[in-house]
Amino acid sequence: MAKGDQIYINFGNYTHHGIDCGDGTAIHYIGESMQGVISRTSMDAFTSGKQLFTRQYEICDLPEIIIQRAESRLGEDRYNLLFNNCEHFSSWCKTGKHESEQVNSAVAIAVDILKFGASFMNNQTMNTVNATFVIPEEIAFGVNDGTLERVGGIIRDTQTKQVVAWLRESSSHVSQVPALLNIGSTASVLNLGVSVMGFALVMQRLQELEQRLQKAQEVLNKVNRKIDLGYYANFRAALDLAINAFTMNKPENRRNSALQAINRFLEAQHIYTKYIDLELEQKSQIVDEYIMTLSLAYIAEIRCYLELEEHDTALRRFQEGSLVLRSLIQKYVELLLTSNPAAYLQPEFRGKIDLQRLTKIYQWIDPVLNENAVFEMQRENLIKLAQEPNKWIDSLPSAILDRVEVPWGIFGPNPEDLKKEATKRLPQTMEVIESMIETYNRLESYQSEVKAIAQLGISFQDWLKLAPAEAKPEKAELMYIIPSAPL
Repeated sequence: MAKGDQIYINFGNYTHHGIDCGDGTAIHYIGESMQGVISRTSMDAFTSGKQLFTRQYEICDLPEIIIQRAESRLGEDRYNLLFNNCEHFSSWCKTGKHESEQVNSAVAIAVDILKFGASFMNNQTMNTVNATFVIPEEIAFGVNDGTLERVGGIIRDTQTKQVVAWLRESSSHVSQVPALLNIGSTASVLNLGVSVMGFALVMQRLQELEQRLQKAQEVLNKVNRKIDLGYYANFRAALDLAINAFTMNKPENRRNSALQAINRFLEAQHIYTKYIDLELEQKSQIVDEYIMTLSLAYIAEIRCYLELEEHDTALRRFQEGSLVLRSLIQKYVELLLTSNPAAYLQPEFRGKIDLQRLTKIYQWIDPVLNENAVFEMQRENLIKLAQEPNKWIDSLPSAILDRVEVPWGIFGPNPEDLKKEATKRLPQTMEVIESMIETYNRLESYQSEVKAIAQLGISFQDWLKLAPAEAKPEKAELMYIIPSAPL
């Protein structure tokens, strides 16, 4: 056994893993079944009297890096049997890859590819793709009549969920897009295609988020809260490393530099997940900025894997990242819906917010809900609003309305000023909720894009080169990638 080794003991039905610190201690998950906290214990406590084994790797990182990673997560209590167990943790410390042989999440990917391959054999035809600036009529009609739906950056069959088109932004703006696509005015920090999200664009989006947080600091200063922007510099440095990696000529140097960048992106993911948890506890108004930053950290890491043509790993990381982001975004959405979501249906918001719009949010949380179900959920809340017309303002979290932003008198904020500001904020908050859901949907659509690359059997670089044969119309902001048969 040596410093930085991934060690494990065999319990028969499963193995328990940790990292040898080289000083008679080990770092690993400890705790009750299905739970655990990453802790440093003596080697005797780790082995529990059982025989100790070492997992061998052909390629792994230096012991100093391995120990540094392990120590960076001490105290973490995010144990998950399927997605974040002791083996996931130890493998990540050793190689930077979050893997578990005991829980092989790649099985789902393999099944998808096998199904697709069987479909190819049955049809005896190879699917191809075509890029165009003009939306095909059948797709336009399908979206209008509801047989097709746009989710993030894809258009898919409403029933079968098969993808009939991917949307790729041909510029940084989406102001001149067909209304039927319902891109909306909620500007998400993520573009419509993962192929568009290069490191330079991620850097640009990151700087925009940092500027917004600096602006938010002005409000938080009033309640003596300080935003930690220090790690944004580390994130930018990681992006610079990734950019430089893929300008290198030697494949070995390119891969080594890319893996270093990936390690930093993984560290960023842990940092910003903690920040989000903290801001959710505070019911803070900057949760969405950190969620966007975390999304970019996943995108940057996955883009590295795509550039290395490791499509399966990229897809697996999308799946794991989506689970994390889904949970965090849902917590934030539920916070913004407030203790009385019927507040969004007040007469003041007629023409701005309706039941259909609110229903779409609830359907993202639970797809089986329809307008009738949502109305029934809010029936009693509507009565409470009528009986106590001002009480809903008192229950608004600071994520929507921080009282320090309203002029104060001797006895606190003026009630009329408070109501006026709250009435102005709720439509804005509705847009924030929709933007968060749109961000998640776009991440979901990125997964389908990566699946398509694997299913079509083409390289990521060839996918990047897809472009319409026709000249770009003056106001065209989107291009459509159309498969010859739905995927």
